[in-house]
Amino acid sequence: MGTQKKMSRRKFLKIAGLAAGAAGAGVVAGTLISETLLKEPQNSSAPSLAGNPEFYQSNSLRKFIQPLRGVFPLDPNGIPVAIPDGTTGLGGALHYKIDVEQYSDTLHPYLGQTTLRGYKPQNTLGGTVAQRHLGGIIVAQRGTPIQITFTNKLSGTHPIPIDQSIMGADLGPNRIDTHLHGGLVPWISDGGPHAWFDSAGNYGQSVSLSMYKILNPNLVNGQAEHYYPNDQSARLLWYHDHSLGITRQNAYVGIASAYIIRDTFEAGLKSQGLPEFIEKGGNEIPIIIQDKIFVDSSTIDNIDPTWEGLKTTGSLWYSHIYNPDRWTLTGKAPSDPSVIPEFFADTMLANGLAYPEATVEARRYRVRVLNACQARFLNLQLYVDDGSSDSITLDSAYNPTNAKGPDFLVLGTEGGFLPHPVSVPSNAPFDPTTFGGSLITAPAERWDLIIDFSGYAGKSVVLYNDAPAPFPMGDPLNDYFPGAPNNPTNTTKGFGPNTRQIMRFKVIPATSVDPQLHISPATDLTTGNDPLPHPLQDTTLPSGVPVRRLTLNETSDASGRLIQFLGTDSPPANLGQGFGRAYVDATTETVKAGTTEIWQVINLTGDTHPIHFHLVNVQIISRQAFDANNYKGGAPTLQGTARPPEFYEQGWKETVRMNPGEVTTVLMTFKLPTVPFAIPASPRTGGHEYVWHCHILEHEEHDMMRPLVVNP
Repeated sequence: MGTQKKMSRRKFLKIAGLAAGAAGAGVVAGTLISETLLKEPQNSSAPSLAGNPEFYQSNSLRKFIQPLRGVFPLDPNGIPVAIPDGTTGLGGALHYKIDVEQYSDTLHPYLGQTTLRGYKPQNTLGGTVAQRHLGGIIVAQRGTPIQITFTNKLSGTHPIPIDQSIMGADLGPNRIDTHLHGGLVPWISDGGPHAWFDSAGNYGQSVSLSMYKILNPNLVNGQAEHYYPNDQSARLLWYHDHSLGITRQNAYVGIASAYIIRDTFEAGLKSQGLPEFIEKGGNEIPIIIQDKIFVDSSTIDNIDPTWEGLKTTGSLWYSHIYNPDRWTLTGKAPSDPSVIPEFFADTMLANGLAYPEATVEARRYRVRVLNACQARFLNLQLYVDDGSSDSITLDSAYNPTNAKGPDFLVLGTEGGFLPHPVSVPSNAPFDPTTFGGSLITAPAERWDLIIDFSGYAGKSVVLYNDAPAPFPMGDPLNDYFPGAPNNPTNTTKGFGPNTRQIMRFKVIPATSVDPQLHISPATDLTTGNDPLPHPLQDTTLPSGVPVRRLTLNETSDASGRLIQFLGTDSPPANLGQGFGRAYVDATTETVKAGTTEIWQVINLTGDTHPIHFHLVNVQIISRQAFDANNYKGGAPTLQGTARPPEFYEQGWKETVRMNPGEVTTVLMTFKLPTVPFAIPASPRTGGHEYVWHCHILEHEEHDMMRPLVVNP
């Protein structure tokens, strides 16, 4: 990463105040506020845990004492894989039936049962299997559509307390709304926030039962039908809940799973040394990373007396009090429960289990990584366990002194294969000057990796993370590890809470020899994906393409709490909210199908935002600093030199990291999918309704999301 101009959160919030201009300061919804009213996180002293529910913490869970979950039936305790139900959908689509239910699962041997909600396929590979965290993996083939009947079987109280003050939260705790993240799908199957439905037959503003009956006339109340064309190159997608007002809670309690698209190009790479696919028993490992906090029944009433969620040991805990000592508050104390700016938990999960260990042979593996955290960025690294009590030994700067593990060979992003693989060193700590490291991974980003454990037989390798939270400035209160100097949690070596160690690979001798690998940074993978429209590493704008300027904004809501907005480069008339626009404001991003645009996104906040685009993939053209202090709208005053994307980002993307103080430029073409049925217009927006938003879930929900309407 090139030179990065570093600014404090306070300085960026000052910019927001300047941008408000004549709109002035205040506490009404969307109004920008003065810098003098803003508070930064209090990092200088460690608060007491007693009676302070903002800092409720998980029990000390021993690391690396349970195996990483694979897939069932290859792993008897593995994650269920959905299979078709034997019927046929429209256009010959393979048909699936998937329910959404509440259930319980054990996520660590020291914990009791954790109450979760998630996808339960009615038909699973290998026969009937118990519902498990992150279950419902789907493996699809390019060109073979899939059609799914989703049935909502939820009832009762949500496991996580819900703040009723934000938009949509009062519509009910048992709504679901499935979004195929990264899918090129018709809008009625995209799972936009207003496409929710509950088990009682209530539907959101954008959809109706009769609309879904276009796909399946046999549906009844409490069901929705989605059609996925799968007209995309091989890649790792995922599907998760997107319900208005409760997305963050639904995702946190487990309504998410993986969706893999295969194609013939990918299959051909097996002759070049790519490991066999996981569904065929090959050395392919999906790793879905999350962070959670778990309840201890013996402490919850004392530490968090107002907690309204489940109180049994192992239940999930989620922050529900807006703490003005950590975040700006310009009004009176918000009610409890309240939405918070970001949520960072203390215990890392891989494939739904806390601190697991994967036994691998000293050979080559294909590893598919998804950051499914609420807000936590990752700087993924690999270090050899040094045999110490905590596996990792830190120097005076809190960086590992361990021997490095194998490097990452990055084959692809969330948008499929890169033009060429990229080798990334696995031992680069986070650099606060450049915001770089080894493999910086924002929420919702995915990587397709080859990791070669040859030469590590008899050793263990730790998957490590030291990305600050929030990213990139960080608050030490969210960084958990033994000896953390500014964190109130006294972590014991070898145990959690620990957000720096995710899982461990135990490397045993290989039982056979891998075929020769013919995939390297010199390998041309361009035929494995759609052509990129712009030359690699070229930061000049293509001529003749219209440019749309947009902004990322941070301000205060009606309760005086921090709130994030997307916006254009001009303030809405007479609304007094700077550049930010609420999700329900009139649509500004309306395009015609087939149109190509350049979007320049101007970040006026102190955070890096992972901006996710529904429907489209984008090519990153550049990132460049601008004069944020004097920005008053229109074209920004650019500074320094434009930087091309990281080499491992130079393929197709649909989730893009946008850093503070920078303009991020992306190129995209708005193509609608081809499907064998007539697609109605959205009754809410009058077009084909998609969205673009920040994938920090607390930002997305409050209120960093805007409509994207594509007209045929």
